[in-house]
Amino acid sequence: MAAGFWLRVVVTGAAVVSLAGCGKADLAVLKAPACPEGASARPERQEGRPAGTVWAWAPLFGAPEGTPRKGAVPGLADVVSIADSGHTMVAVRGDGTVWSYGTNVDGSLGHGSRERHYLAEPRQVTGIGPAHAVYNSGPTFYAVLRDGTVTAWGSDRFLVRAGKREGYAGVATPERVPGAKGVATMGPGPLNAFALRGDGRVLGWGINVTDVLGDRDSTRLTTVDGVKGVVDVASAGGAVVAATADGRVCAWGGNAHGLLGVEPRGGQSGRPLLVRGLKDIVQVAGGSDVAYALDRDGTVRAWGRGASGALGDGDRSDHTSARPVRVNGLPEIRRIAAHGLTGYAIDTSGGLWAWGSGLPLGDHVPQSARPVRIPLPGPALDVSGHHAIVGAG
Repeated sequence: MAAGFWLRVVVTGAAVVSLAGCGKADLAVLKAPACPEGASARPERQEGRPAGTVWAWAPLFGAPEGTPRKGAVPGLADVVSIADSGHTMVAVRGDGTVWSYGTNVDGSLGHGSRERHYLAEPRQVTGIGPAHAVYNSGPTFYAVLRDGTVTAWGSDRFLVRAGKREGYAGVATPERVPGAKGVATMGPGPLNAFALRGDGRVLGWGINVTDVLGDRDSTRLTTVDGVKGVVDVASAGGAVVAATADGRVCAWGGNAHGLLGVEPRGGQSGRPLLVRGLKDIVQVAGGSDVAYALDRDGTVRAWGRGASGALGDGDRSDHTSARPVRVNGLPEIRRIAAHGLTGYAIDTSGGLWAWGSGLPLGDHVPQSARPVRIPLPGPALDVSGHHAIVGAG
């Protein structure tokens, strides 16, 4: 017989043995529909967004006793983008300058020191070209510049340097992330980072413990295979979620909490999968093993881990849902965000809503696992952690 016949027998036999050794969750992930190739995409950039004043409703962690619990942050007007790690807050102003204040966690303030200290008033982070947005994964921060490159600093040298293994000590002065070009937005996670290019492709780097970088061993920056036409991307902890130009959502990584939308829960996939039950999606957000999606009608859906009420389904127990469920009790929403096990939504009138863990909410801890309104002096434009950008009332 031809050698090709025996090769096919060996390959087929290996596949059968491999499948026989899989559990039900692994088989379900293997059989799940792949992410369909999306239409051409033009991801939204934060350039040109309306600017406002930064308002805090709770002090940053590590703030000295007597720090005001809420109010406008001095010096942070004309702000277009914010990122709050819980300890450090970074803002981009309309002129492209970057500012930070709060507790310095191994270089998270970006001012050249790794010594832990508290900065009460915002100070400009120097050495950064004009930026249009800022993002964070814990105390590591990323500024997307107007030329599409990314500058980073903070506690994880490994992530700042695009997965290059050279120690993990913090980077206290901003550095250009090598290889990150043409970037429109980002969705970094706790152990890895993801950047969405203007052509709708996703870049990723960092630790690949649940195949969030695909089926590969390297930690270096790579283009994620199997997903195109992306308009928004977010890390949800053990998995990554992406909205495509045709309104669908794809996910890849770990399925322990059902983030791939596959039941039974478990297994993982470096191959992006279609999350069923979602359509007409325009934005995604990710927290600690929980994901959110916003559709064109202003409805928010959640799936994954529901601890502390993160799913907004009225249940505060540590439960999960692989099926996206509607977050009830919200008006029509235009923007969503997440911080740990807390979900946020901004309605079409600028009202800010939150549900889930009260850790970043200060005095506004929800009494149930349903959305509550966070009082602000004007309409919310964006939100991160303890802070919101507030427009003129």
